[in-house]
This record gives sequence, structure tokens and C-alpha cells, in this order.
Amino acid sequence: MLKINRSQRHGGFMKHNLLLAALLSSLSVGCYAADAVSGATPNHAAPGSQIKNVDAVTSASIVPQKLRISAKATGFTDSKAKKVLFVVGDPRFDQSLEGFLVNTAANFFLKKGYEVEIRDLYKIRFNPVITPENFYHAKDGFGQTPDDIKPEQALVSKADYIIFCYPNWHDSPNAITKGYMERVFSKKFAYQDTPKGLEGLLKGKGIYTIMNAGWLGGGQGNVGDGIGKLDAVWDKYLGAYKVVDDDTAGFWGAKNLGRFVNDQSPSNLNPQYQQKLQKLASVLDARLERDFFRNK
Repeated sequence: MLKINRSQRHGGFMKHNLLLAALLSSLSVGCYAADAVSGATPNHAAPGSQIKNVDAVTSASIVPQKLRISAKATGFTDSKAKKVLFVVGDPRFDQSLEGFLVNTAANFFLKKGYEVEIRDLYKIRFNPVITPENFYHAKDGFGQTPDDIKPEQALVSKADYIIFCYPNWHDSPNAITKGYMERVFSKKFAYQDTPKGLEGLLKGKGIYTIMNAGWLGGGQGNVGDGIGKLDAVWDKYLGAYKVVDDDTAGFWGAKNLGRFVNDQSPSNLNPQYQQKLQKLASVLDARLERDFFRNK
């Protein structure tokens, strides 16, 4: 049971903001230019030229159409099968490398007989904004649950694992994903007051993150998963995330199962792109096997 001093009962939002500030401060130490150390494709477009596909010359985050994969989500039933909820915040989910990672992970669990639900937040037009009207529901659990939040909370209630998936834009969950956390994981649903302080209500659930990055080019996975290139910086980077992930999961009464950060994206123009993409999928499968099953 998670217990927090009663004086912190209304400090949930502030507490997480302070932790996020600490994370960003930690990540600012030892920064390196992404293009200098990552495998992203450099920009070769001539100044003033017409760019037909900007992703092809500025980013390694788009997968060629012929190499994209899909996953057929089962949805959740009343069966006793384990259930995995993917919460995806990527506007390019259908074509991005982040989407490739999500579908790879979904297929991993489907092959194990798990039920899978994928919530594409952009596709369902999820509103991440806490308005004055729904502020006190999110913060204090007051009033009726908003209609757009009811189905999300029903899915979270059924899920054994919740996996947050988003591209790394500013070293934190992007706005739509963070808004989902704040609105869906509201007080009296994810945590509540008790005479001894706050108590997390999502006991028995596991929380995980899949994040496609492009900063150090230093590894694939979590702390200890560096590739011998700036390993100390990589471990410090992922260690900072662990602090926040542990606190977030604990705040809800859940268990942090870790995260998979891909910081070894194959270059768009690499002649071995397909092989490297397949290797990335194999590494993700191995990390999921370790984080969800071997570490129990």
C-alpha cells in the first residue's frame, strides 16, 4: 500500500511537476547534439528546394511503407486472459518508427495469448486538456466522471498492464499522453485519501513505457542496455526516467515494469535498413520478455 503524508494530499500535481523538473534538469547535463551521435539521416536538401517528404531528409522516425507492420487488437473481453492496454500518443502512428515498436510489442503479447487494446489518442481525438470544468474531477475526484473519460477508465480497470507509447520530443510524455494520464488517472479512480494519507487504487497492475528517441544513439532498452557508447550518460538518462516512472506507478498503487527507449534508429538511407529494423524488433521482443516475465 502506498502511503503519503496527509500534508501532501493536494500536492499530487505539484509533486509530479517537481519530479519532472528534476528529470529535465538531470537530462540537461552532458547534452550532445543528436545529429552528431545518432544514426538519423542528415538533411541533404538544397537551400530553398522543394521537399516532397520532409521526413525522408530530416528524420529516421518514418518506416518505408513496404516494411510497416500492423497488429490486430483483440479488444478486452470478460475472459480470464491477461490484458494489455496500449496508450499511443503519436500523430504519425500508422507510419512512424514509434508505431512500428507499438505494433511489434502488441504482436508479442498477442502471440502469448494476451488480449490487446490499442488506444490511438489522435485517432479517437482524445482531449488532453484539463478545463476549469473538469479540473476538480481530475484533481479531487469531485463530480461526475466526464463522458469521454468513462470508457478509458473502464479499459484501465480491465487491463493488467498499461503501456504508454510516445515519441521523445521534450524528454517527457507529450501533451496528449500526459493529458491522458492527468484526466484518466484521476483522484478516487487511481488514488484516494485515507486517514494515513494517499493510497493508490490500481494495485496489481503494471506500468510500462515505449519511447522512440533520437538523442545519444546510446542504446535500446533501459538502464544497463547501452551499447558501449556513452554508457555512463545513457544510464544516467534512463536512471532519471526510472525515478519518475517509479513515483508515477507508485502514486497509482501499480508497479513500474520499466521502459524501452530506442535510441538506435537505422538511417533512412542505410542499405541494411530492413535488417536493422528486424534486429530492432528482435531486441524489443527480448526486452519485453525480460521486463514482463523474467523479472517477476
